[in-house]
Amino acid sequence: MPISVKMGAVSPTMTTGHIVEWMVKVGDQVKEGDTIADVQTDKAVMPLESFDEGIVAQLLVAVGEEVAVGHDLLLLAVKGEDPKAIAASAGKAAPAVAKAEAKVAPSTNGQESSHAEAPHETVAVSGGRVKSTPLARKIATAEKVNIGEVKGSGPGGRVVRDDVEVFLKAQTSASSSAPPVEKSAPAPARLVVGDEVVKLSRMQTTIAARMTEAKRVAPDIHVTVDIRIDTLVAIRERLNNSLAKEKIKLSVGDFVTKAVAIALRRHPAVNATFDGEMLTRRGEVNVGIAVALPEGLIVPVLKGADALGLREIRTGSEALYEAARKNKLTAAQMNGGTFTISNLGMFGVREFDAILNLPQVGILAVGAAEKRPVVEGDKIVVGTVMTVTLTVDHRVVNGADAAEFLRTLKGLLEEPASMLL
Repeated sequence: MPISVKMGAVSPTMTTGHIVEWMVKVGDQVKEGDTIADVQTDKAVMPLESFDEGIVAQLLVAVGEEVAVGHDLLLLAVKGEDPKAIAASAGKAAPAVAKAEAKVAPSTNGQESSHAEAPHETVAVSGGRVKSTPLARKIATAEKVNIGEVKGSGPGGRVVRDDVEVFLKAQTSASSSAPPVEKSAPAPARLVVGDEVVKLSRMQTTIAARMTEAKRVAPDIHVTVDIRIDTLVAIRERLNNSLAKEKIKLSVGDFVTKAVAIALRRHPAVNATFDGEMLTRRGEVNVGIAVALPEGLIVPVLKGADALGLREIRTGSEALYEAARKNKLTAAQMNGGTFTISNLGMFGVREFDAILNLPQVGILAVGAAEKRPVVEGDKIVVGTVMTVTLTVDHRVVNGADAAEFLRTLKGLLEEPASMLL
């Protein structure tokens, strides 16, 4: 009996998803754990894996189509079954398959184009066919761009999203630098530059809804401390000298992540989630690290951060950043966070308040490390100081708990050697 593979929830808040690109085609052998499609969730573009094995008999959903969690995506023929017979018995071909079949064009030698086996990879344009990704075509269509004019940088000259965005920027620059044209009559109203209406992406819409919910349901409090990190900076420099051969360079943020993870282990009241009725103090310390992307903000998770060394935190964080930038984060990398760090120090921000990432009960806002006047005994000297602000859900975390957490964090960062105890 054929297996119907369904849309899975690759993020805890996901209810629907869009198929960005199929990674399999009819006739492909699929094994358990294979990526079958890239899916746009409410958070990011993420790979969808199969939990079953078989041969793809039919794709049931078109690229770009919105699909509810639990909806059928494709049919797999199991051992001993005829994929063609299963597809025929399933009835009319799905839109994804129909579109793929429409792209088959006879070549000069009378055989089918080699692109016929790669559905949704080419698009017909004036003067020929252009390889492109579904996301690139979607943006091109929305911006009224002829994708045939865009130079592809992907494999085999394939046009990807970045190519379309570069093309759009180039057009904008050209338009802004063009000399003004004299006209004998006033320009038509449609040429007057006015407000720009921007449709939010799924990710941006979800972020807006979740931020509104956080401020509406969670009465939060903000607790701020200044942390002097001269000793930390000196230790970081020495460690980086010893790690130079491995091409590993620790950041101040890596020390913050390590100290936060240790402080969370010591203060379980902050390493928790709250759903409005049940408070769960988490057994694992999984630190979410906020990453800003053009499409919005996502929070990949560094699992078991309290048990990681600084080297592992650096390499683990870099892997998360790279996966986030390439839209290659997995469900495991996105889920399970117990606390979040938001760092705007690299932008020169001195101090800010962060909004809770529900259902987590705490988030730390990290400002820039900068030279400031500090008091030593009866003298004023120059020291390196960083301001951090802890936001907590005041329904379940009181001010004393927040203050104790920050006191521990401050002590760890001002005396980094204490992290070894």
